[in-house]
Amino acid sequence: MGVYRKCALGFLAFALAIAEPAIAATKSAQDYYNDGFEAQSEENWYRAVEAYQEALQKNTAYGDAWYNLAFCTYQLEEYDLALTYLQSAEKYSRSYASIQNLKGMIYIALGRFDEARDIFNAILKKYPNDVDARFGLAELDLFTGSLSGAEKYYLAALDRQRTNRNALLSLALVSMEKGNYDTARSYINTALRVHSGDAVVHYLASYIMAKHGELSDAERQARAAVQIRADYDKAYELLASILYESKRYNEAIDICDYRIGRNKKCSSAWYLKGLCQKELGKIDEAVQTFEDGVRADPYDEMMRAALELLITQTIDIEDSRRPSWAEYHINRAKEYERRFDGPQSRFEYQRALRLDPLNSMARTAFARMLSRDGFNEMYLSQLKFIEEQRKKTANESETLSDTQKYELTRNAYTMEALDALMKNSLATKWNVQPFYLDKIRWRIGLYYTPSTAHFIHPDAERITAEMSADIFSGVATTVVEAASSAVKGYGEAYSLARKEGRDYFVMMKVDEDDRSFTIDATIYSARTGSEVTSFTVYRTGNDKMASALRKFRQSILDILPVRGKVLNRSNDTLLIDVGKSEGIINGSRFVVLKSGGVRTADTGRGLIYRDEDVLGDLSITQTSEEIAEGEFKRKGFYDRLNIGDEVVLISLTDEEDEKAKSSLTLSGAHVVVNENTAALQDTAPAANVNGEKITGENASDMSASVKADLVPDVKNRTSSLISLIRSIY
Repeated sequence: MGVYRKCALGFLAFALAIAEPAIAATKSAQDYYNDGFEAQSEENWYRAVEAYQEALQKNTAYGDAWYNLAFCTYQLEEYDLALTYLQSAEKYSRSYASIQNLKGMIYIALGRFDEARDIFNAILKKYPNDVDARFGLAELDLFTGSLSGAEKYYLAALDRQRTNRNALLSLALVSMEKGNYDTARSYINTALRVHSGDAVVHYLASYIMAKHGELSDAERQARAAVQIRADYDKAYELLASILYESKRYNEAIDICDYRIGRNKKCSSAWYLKGLCQKELGKIDEAVQTFEDGVRADPYDEMMRAALELLITQTIDIEDSRRPSWAEYHINRAKEYERRFDGPQSRFEYQRALRLDPLNSMARTAFARMLSRDGFNEMYLSQLKFIEEQRKKTANESETLSDTQKYELTRNAYTMEALDALMKNSLATKWNVQPFYLDKIRWRIGLYYTPSTAHFIHPDAERITAEMSADIFSGVATTVVEAASSAVKGYGEAYSLARKEGRDYFVMMKVDEDDRSFTIDATIYSARTGSEVTSFTVYRTGNDKMASALRKFRQSILDILPVRGKVLNRSNDTLLIDVGKSEGIINGSRFVVLKSGGVRTADTGRGLIYRDEDVLGDLSITQTSEEIAEGEFKRKGFYDRLNIGDEVVLISLTDEEDEKAKSSLTLSGAHVVVNENTAALQDTAPAANVNGEKITGENASDMSASVKADLVPDVKNRTSSLISLIRSIY
């Protein structure tokens, strides 16, 4: 019986194999078009593209197939190709408004805003009641940050079609973004009532409810979305995030495992699973999960940040896995070196050493970069550290390779030469150990408010704040600490910052989509609570988060005045604990103040002090890397100066001041180079007593990310709001 069954099954398979080409041959262009439209409705863009192309092979004049092929190609972000397909659609389709509206949306994606606006306005002139053109104009307003303008166009669309799904959902999202939750809930309730069987409606209802903290209702809507559409991965992602926020970690892990089972490269699932395991106290499992995640998606910077924070916070320094964790940053540093991108290469070596402080390869490479930048004292310090670690771990029975022997000999000769050179240094002259000085002058707190239903990465604010604090570890003069948990708002942050003795505190907000990363930051005085300044960092590309963090650090350092203390005195010559690493050069001028006589300004940037606390002026005559000496000119008849009194930078030399003022001319992209400016200027305060940046850019050592800051950000910024609204259509 079994033999007959096998024969029958084999014959059936053979018959189907023969029949399949015949069946395909009988399919019409309309059949393929229907297949494509079905795949398109499921957001399976690749299958839809294939089906539409099959339809067009059957009928090259199929206008609707050309249009939908262009639409799917637009969804795949192949904008130029989509425009090419639209040209064919214009030849064969009579749907003028649809084609032009899609063309306008493609122009928006390409940043051709004026052309897009002209197209939408032309459509409205011909078809005054066209709602899609109003959606396009609304998106243009979203790109310029005009929520009210976008809301106006969505309302106009809704006036013409009272149950229009896209208008209702867009208005709900815009109202939520503006903080009008009751209005948003009203629109979403209407959408749920009129379009109850639409998975996207339930998904966005869940998102809006979760953003408002209504986690139970949000969970119900997310589950409804996946019941309607079993393959709706975004809804599963949101549901897992809601369960995570509800502290139901095991349930969230189950959904993450389900998503990973369907797609091994699903980075958001790996990321959230790792967070859940961390919260459950399963540190080793969380580390493994994050490792698997970054292997699946090496460009998920938030997940890598979560992994590295977990490593630095929980794993022993001697752990044998640390070299492998540092290898990623070492390889990136080498790549940046090949591009002659010094600052970014230094940053990557510093990240490698943060993960593996005992890594002699990374430390040697970093030390040689310091030498190239002229920081020989720091170079010598790093070499001595490497030698000390080598002696601690040396194995007498170990046979060294020729390369290792060469490196040891080279380092020994270098240390001997540098030791001889240091005999004439300021440190030797004044008998001080510069690298053991307490140079901390600034204490800053980073705070963030709760944010549920993050579009891509839950806990993005916390991880970004912790990572921001972590990269400040290389700034000797500044202690930056991130709050361990979210605060309710400004009031709680102010209270905590004041109680903890901060100088400033920063309220951070993070927004991201698949291609961009944005940090909004407002800096406040921890003494008075007044706003000091605010800024936005926007970055795109594979290194968007790392680039944004570096710019965030630099933006804070740019408003911090260079401060120091008097270490010693010989007649009218003073030694202070500020040097080349803070950008100080010969001729720099400081005001000398009574210890404790300086404080942050009541409002705005800079420092303030009383006239009676001014002891005199200091003009720098000789600089070393961590210290400097200068001529002191006291104020008044009596000499009231004590060791430990403070100095605050007033300015560089008059010539350098002029250079700093004219260091940037956007029209000609001209940068004036201050050759004496510290190569490590992105790791030191860079402002004068008024909080004004005084150092120019070192053009010979300027990274691509720094050069990008010489021009305004591109106008076509995307955001999670725009990405969500685009997902509606």
